[in-house]
Amino acid sequence: MLRGCLLWYKNMPMFSFDKSSCESRLLDLLQSRFFITARRNKIIAKWAGGRLGYSESTLNKYVRSVVLSYLVTPNDRKMVDRILEDFRKANINISEDVVSQKIKAIEERIIARRGNSAS
Repeated sequence: MLRGCLLWYKNMPMFSFDKSSCESRLLDLLQSRFFITARRNKIIAKWAGGRLGYSESTLNKYVRSVVLSYLVTPNDRKMVDRILEDFRKANINISEDVVSQKIKAIEERIIARRGNSAS
């Protein structure tokens, strides 16, 4: 579906997608990806804040901080580094692999739930 749209944008006449249909599908895909990433970031920040032992008000501030920093610089690597640095400062020994696997598992769970709710 998306491939056809991208080919259409490259002026390949063998596909008969109209522009508004392609733009709509592309917009849906981008919105879905944004939702998944935002939800994932909120959940991983709550997990990290919980491991750091933050109270509810501090946890909410921490979650907002992590989510907003990702919006400013959308980079998974920087988010992992930030969480690891916060763990290091709190003398919590959690490896990069654990954080990365947690992020991946959360994202997969969100995608699976969205798939189930779409049917």
